[in-house]
Amino acid sequence: MAKNIKVSVKELNLWYGDKQALKNISIDIYENKITALIGPSGCGKSTFLRCINRMNDLINNVKIEGDILIDSHDIYDNVVDVVAVRKNVGMVFQRPNPFPKSIYENVAYAPRMHGMVKKGSKEEQELVEKSLISAGLWNEAKDVLTQPGTSLSGGQQQRLCIARAIAIKPKVILMDEPTSALDPISTEKIENLMLSLKKEYTIIIVTHNMQQAARVADMTAFFHLGDLIEYDKTSKIFVEPSKKKTEDYITGRYG
Repeated sequence: MAKNIKVSVKELNLWYGDKQALKNISIDIYENKITALIGPSGCGKSTFLRCINRMNDLINNVKIEGDILIDSHDIYDNVVDVVAVRKNVGMVFQRPNPFPKSIYENVAYAPRMHGMVKKGSKEEQELVEKSLISAGLWNEAKDVLTQPGTSLSGGQQQRLCIARAIAIKPKVILMDEPTSALDPISTEKIENLMLSLKKEYTIIIVTHNMQQAARVADMTAFFHLGDLIEYDKTSKIFVEPSKKKTEDYITGRYG
């Protein structure tokens, strides 16, 4: 496996008030790979994911210690622009959340705000088309670009949110249970999309669906009660995990 480290996390601790939610997490996440975060509810997976684009900064009473480096740059350094961090790290949430705007505007809005394209320009139109093609939505949306994003089906809305995330050309895409609200056919489309997107992006996905992790992830990290128990190639985690706790979770003894 190529050891091109995209995200390096060192001794990360996080507290919500007095409650410690992440305990001394150290992990290297590799470029152009899909890394799945698995574990029971409340084990710190989503909290960890939100550290990578500093979304936990928006929560009162959160204290974070440790380092997170993307391309060797510490995103928690005092001189770092948080807006720039979030531009480099796209986020796709559990439930599709299109803006209350047209399909076109959903994709064009952020690049315009970041000064990447001018409103109505040829560059903007090309970026919208390319992003929708990359998200596997162009053929379904090209004739209805002026319709609201919310007029699409749930699976299409989630692909629109992925198009929106990649329109600003991030380095990393975070996905927090992106298919848990979708039907099996939409889920398969999103999984196939992830596999094609990893050629260009580093993807980190939180999933409760163990089969999904086995299908799409190159690497899998098992979290339990704020600890990172085990992290390895997905095939190793699912076939011969090193830790008893991992084996117990994967075989359904608890969860």
